[in-house]
Amino acid sequence: MGLEPEFLTIAKILRPRGMKGEVVAEIVTDHPERFATVTRVRLEAPDGTFVESHLERYGFHRGQIILKFEGCETIEVASRFKGWWVKIAREEAVPLEEDEYFLFELLGCEVRTESGCRIGIVRDIMETVEVPVLVVEGEEAEEILIPFARAICPIVDSTAKLILVNPPEGLLDLNRENPSSAPSRR
Repeated sequence: MGLEPEFLTIAKILRPRGMKGEVVAEIVTDHPERFATVTRVRLEAPDGTFVESHLERYGFHRGQIILKFEGCETIEVASRFKGWWVKIAREEAVPLEEDEYFLFELLGCEVRTESGCRIGIVRDIMETVEVPVLVVEGEEAEEILIPFARAICPIVDSTAKLILVNPPEGLLDLNRENPSSAPSRR
């Protein structure tokens, strides 16, 4: 389907640190222990340009990670990478446990209720503090937001591209316009 990315993001560079080319980055992987095995990385700018590099060393500090890349020896060079993403090749990803998914695997999944009613197709995923939210394009092109929580999405088959949901009453109607409940304008 072409939805599987070649590289996975593990950190976002926030700013340079010190004078020797180190950077401070936000960790965006659920497996920060993975930095112990990372050597080759792709540093990717917001515009899609990228640089291949090697991770020389890393260290954790106050919930963030300090990274040192090969060839990045000064604060001036490190400053160029502010806002860039640190990515690894897909084949180097940490193996997932049963019932764990890469969010990109959910894109394109058909969403149905456990009783078989078709809701729509997952077109996007919003990451929130608590749980990701599936952005589902409904039958009439409306946008339906469904929290990706086990209680609401108990069955996920990423291979079959199917998610069965058990939504709380009213959840599926939250994003649909209801003219009778709209405030009147005078």
